[in-house]
Amino acid sequence: MTQAVEAARAIEDGVVTDPREADVGSIIGFGFAPFTGGTLSYIDGMGAAKFVALCEKLRQKYGVRFAPPQILTDMASSQESFYGRFAGRTNRVA
Repeated sequence: MTQAVEAARAIEDGVVTDPREADVGSIIGFGFAPFTGGTLSYIDGMGAAKFVALCEKLRQKYGVRFAPPQILTDMASSQESFYGRFAGRTNRVA
């Protein structure tokens, strides 16, 4: 759960510019459950609104590390997904 929150924060901060990188990195890098598709796919599969609600519940019980970043609350209110929002956008230099 915190891995998904941090992956969203990495997108928000511009550290990661493509959701596919976060998903692959989360699976290969620290063993996030492959059947979910990765951290951002996990959020997309649950839906941003449900994920933010879960974050808030966990934040109240366990602290600020579960607080959803602004990008997630914005996506929840506009019913967006990471793959919908960032589809085809990368900052790669050829």
